[in-house]
Amino acid sequence: MSSKILRVESLSKRFGEFLALDACSVDIDQGCVFGLLGPNGAGKTTLIRCLLGYLKPTSGSAWIQDLDCIHESVQVRRVVSYLPAESKLFRMMRGKDCLEFFTTIHPRGDKPLALSLAQRLDLDLNRRVAFMSTGMRQKLAICCVMSCPSPLIVLDEPTANLDPTVRAMVLDLVKEAKARGATIAFCSHVLSEIEEICDAVAILRRGRVVHTGLVAQIRQIHRISATVPESFDPSTLPDETQLVARDHNRITADFPGTLDRYWKWLDRNGWTELQAELVGLRSLYEEHHSNPEPAASHKSPSTN
Repeated sequence: MSSKILRVESLSKRFGEFLALDACSVDIDQGCVFGLLGPNGAGKTTLIRCLLGYLKPTSGSAWIQDLDCIHESVQVRRVVSYLPAESKLFRMMRGKDCLEFFTTIHPRGDKPLALSLAQRLDLDLNRRVAFMSTGMRQKLAICCVMSCPSPLIVLDEPTANLDPTVRAMVLDLVKEAKARGATIAFCSHVLSEIEEICDAVAILRRGRVVHTGLVAQIRQIHRISATVPESFDPSTLPDETQLVARDHNRITADFPGTLDRYWKWLDRNGWTELQAELVGLRSLYEEHHSNPEPAASHKSPSTN
């Protein structure tokens, strides 16, 4: 079995003239928390639905645990626990009946764990779903999903409609699931959550993956602007370096890690009049979601 629990290659989804996913490619390592980051409408939910077989992609391929997401979708859903962005629960059931139902039908359902999570989230299980607040229904849905441990847990906007205290509890549940060996795909547009719990991240914009990388490395990315010889070829940039912009003999590129590893290379290639700044996840996100078009990437950083 591949060390990648999820592999996506050039996945596209078109609804008529609207291109919801545009040749998305991304890998997720086993045992990590992987963030899918982007605003509403970026394509996060469409990507998830294609992976789980709820939508048929227009083109491309994807695998979860070496199972083909398009042709083996039933088998795929057996190894995934999924929290939709808009979960639907049986409105006339009481909370305890919902937990009973979902932990019974799921092959790895754990009712004692479900009850423990509900108590931890201070959830009234005697109340009918129809009379629960939006936040209470979200907590109930989280209990249903997290009490059915799977190799891959997909959480689509899990902290929506939750107060800060409960948000922190949910992030703790994600960390604990990872500690037990699960892989978690965590979809959000909240940067602080991604930075706190994710090992790696993919930034989506208008259906495209415009950046991937390790969160620890993103925190250490240095953006260097410099004057370069006119003959400089951007394809010779070091591995994992990303070209941001070029205007004649002025170039801007992102260099991961500490700068000392690049000084000799910069000098050898004639880079002068250097300006360097530390770029965090927020700056990287704002770059891709403030310009009319996503910045082109020279190379896509590995998430190994």
